[in-house]
Amino acid sequence: MSLADIFKGFPNLHPLFVHFPIVLLLIAAIAQIAVLFFPGNKQLNWLSFLLVAAGCVGAFIAIKTATHVSGEADERALIIFEQHQLYGQLTFYISLGAAMIRFISFQWFTKKWVEIFLTITYITIGALVTITAHHGAQMVYLYGVGPQGNGVLSK
Repeated sequence: MSLADIFKGFPNLHPLFVHFPIVLLLIAAIAQIAVLFFPGNKQLNWLSFLLVAAGCVGAFIAIKTATHVSGEADERALIIFEQHQLYGQLTFYISLGAAMIRFISFQWFTKKWVEIFLTITYITIGALVTITAHHGAQMVYLYGVGPQGNGVLSK
């Protein structure tokens, strides 16, 4: 039994879970920017790590609870859905990589260039999660796709 099978019949779970990674990953970017201004602050480093790790887990859950758009939906909604999925997966994988690098950097890579790289990565994650959310909002509010809308079937 897969995770998708557990959530089958509950199409409203995706909108319930999706807001957590949005907030967590955007705040993680802000925390990581603060790390640049307060170097050596271990609490900020841990906050940055915990936020991006929790956001990564949230992104994974959002991906696994997502439904798919059927052929009944508007053609443009199908295209937007594919983009929504792509950006969601990019958000997950890049945040996973950033969380691993952030964790490893606690012991082995305490260099300024690593902090700059992580800051750029976190900002990129923030941009990706924003684009993903924008595509999700387009599907819901422009095309009526959603748990109660047209063209959606659970996995």
